[in-house]
Amino acid sequence: MNPPPGAVKGPLAEAFKAFMATADRMEASYSQLQGEVARLRRELEERNAALTQSLAENKHIRTALKRILDALPCGVIVLDANDGIVLVNPEAGRLLGAPADAASLLKQFPAHIQALLKTAIARDDEHEVTLDSEKTARWLSIRRTALHIEPSPDGAIGPDQFILILRDVTARKEAEQQRETSRNMLALGEMAAVLAHEIRNPLGSMELWTSVLERKAAVGEEEKYCVEHLQAGIRSLSATVNNVLQFHGHGSANHVRLQLRTVLQNGIAFIRPLAEQAGVKLEINMEIDNVVIDGDPNGLQQVILNLAINAFRHTPTGGSLTISARQHGKLAIVDFADTGEGIPEQDLAKVFDPGFSGSKQRPGLGLTICKRIMEQHRSTIRVQSRACNGTRFSLEFPVL
Repeated sequence: MNPPPGAVKGPLAEAFKAFMATADRMEASYSQLQGEVARLRRELEERNAALTQSLAENKHIRTALKRILDALPCGVIVLDANDGIVLVNPEAGRLLGAPADAASLLKQFPAHIQALLKTAIARDDEHEVTLDSEKTARWLSIRRTALHIEPSPDGAIGPDQFILILRDVTARKEAEQQRETSRNMLALGEMAAVLAHEIRNPLGSMELWTSVLERKAAVGEEEKYCVEHLQAGIRSLSATVNNVLQFHGHGSANHVRLQLRTVLQNGIAFIRPLAEQAGVKLEINMEIDNVVIDGDPNGLQQVILNLAINAFRHTPTGGSLTISARQHGKLAIVDFADTGEGIPEQDLAKVFDPGFSGSKQRPGLGLTICKRIMEQHRSTIRVQSRACNGTRFSLEFPVL
């Protein structure tokens, strides 16, 4: 027996209706899901873009920071608690004598660098140390800063790091040492000047009495010989005293019109005992008569004495010193040419420096004083020499 048509149609319609409702809901959910996926995709793209931009900015910042570190005039070293080298900028590598990427562990540095850095890590004050290398010695100022690492999001705490700031203070230390040396030299100079003042007066008296002895008719040849040697010693010592006083600014100058020939003759007479004592022959060649210059007679005699003593010290016994004078245009030229050991070419530029001595002779001030006195006369002193071929000093004076 078949069911009535209405009975079948009702349940099927209800099922179809339920199916359609479910399909509508699924379609709505799918549309909603698509919208959510699109939104998530947009958010992901935005976040990826933001992350990319952030990474680019971080890279830019890191590059900028690296350039800043590389350009810093001080050295920067970052170490971790395990003696690992986190960072060494180029200046630190230069100061320590090692390239910036030379080591990843402190123990890979030379032993003296390890000791220096470990000491710096242990101290919390700025201090100065010397760093000696094969070529130079360098002074470094080192300051340590502890860098505490913040915990990461997962709670892990990284090891502490130490930042060492290194500055090259060699120039300042050298300046301080030079200043201290200059202060000591000034004190010694003042003391030397005081002693020279005290010595000069007795020397003048001794010179006077030897002149009196020399003029006495009863003096025999042997006594005269002794007097001449005594005069030579007194005059040499007097030259040293006058050089000290002149160098430290205690000399006085009195410029007047002078006959250059007379000045030279007086100076030559003064140095003859020194030449005889040194066993050096004096040769004189005067080609000037009425040449007048502006000068200080005492200062010029000091120049003659210093140049002569310099020649006698560096000329072997039996050698000669030729003193010649001539006029060349508006200049009067006086030459002191010896047959001594000469001066090496590399030393010529230093002969007028205070205390310079190119041989085993004791250092002195004679040539320095000669140059200073000639400059006071607005005149020039020149030197020509070759090793083993003698030396010529030329004095050039403007003629009035």
